[in-house]
Amino acid sequence: ERLAHLQRYLKALLVRMERAGANPARDRERAQQVEAYTRRLRSWDPARAPSDEARLRWEELRWMIEEFKVSLFAQELGTAAPVSPKRLDQLVERVREIWPS
Repeated sequence: ERLAHLQRYLKALLVRMERAGANPARDRERAQQVEAYTRRLRSWDPARAPSDEARLRWEELRWMIEEFKVSLFAQELGTAAPVSPKRLDQLVERVREIWPS
């Protein structure tokens, strides 16, 4: 299912690389926004998910983060679904509720 988005993700990466060279400070600022979510994602090990639902929510968060990267670094390419920090925060909270610390 995600394979269909691979070309867009790669194109977004190329756009980011081009823009980062022109404005590295802006790239770092946006990367910090993403890092807050990827750090949280890495805190959960999908191989040790307490349930199928937890694993599915983890996967949903992982791909929403990829879409967030597209929205930040190559907005003109569009996203597969609506994404925002608010939506990411809500999904992180849902995962946290079903995943023991």
